[in-house]
Amino acid sequence: MIEVKNIARSYGKRQVLKDVSLTAKPKEQVAIIGRNGCGKSTLLQVLAGIEKPLKGEISIFSQNALKNNKVFRDFVGYLPQENPLIDELSVKDNINMWSGRFGKPEKWLVDEFALEDMLNKKVATLSGGMKRRTAIACSLVLRPPILIMDEPTAALDIYFKQEIREFCKTFRENNGIIIMATHDELEIEESSKVYVMENGVLTLLRDDNE
Repeated sequence: MIEVKNIARSYGKRQVLKDVSLTAKPKEQVAIIGRNGCGKSTLLQVLAGIEKPLKGEISIFSQNALKNNKVFRDFVGYLPQENPLIDELSVKDNINMWSGRFGKPEKWLVDEFALEDMLNKKVATLSGGMKRRTAIACSLVLRPPILIMDEPTAALDIYFKQEIREFCKTFRENNGIIIMATHDELEIEESSKVYVMENGVLTLLRDDNE
């Protein structure tokens, strides 16, 4: 379970997150919606341990993540909105960098994201959709129980969007937790909890558990 309490984050004089609180339990998909620039990406970066909040608490499976950054590394996979891959390297080498292993990536990962035919291709030669598939695979190499995803199906065609949604469903059924920023109507509909972010303030819009 993730418990977030009163998180605040500022850049200079601009307060981007204002006392943000949320919870997410195993088997839940949490969608965060809102206009571009409202603070969604900053919140996800905080939840993934990339950014440090000015104040607040983050508990992940009853461990204080802000006092021990290893908690983020052990439990959280993060997919940023922008392409995190190194263009000069192959798909295989990018995945190996994220996993810390050498050789061909694990078969389940290659099969899940249809990477077999592109493993030896340089990322620079890939389409936007192929890059996104590779980036999602990289976020999963260590089999984290929590996925933090910023616009996970952006740049994907309709067929692969459906495959990613199916993957997310299976991930949740296996006690996974997903927190995503999204504009996709189907991803919002399939989420068990929906928050809206506006000017750094997070408000619960829907909770199917209530």
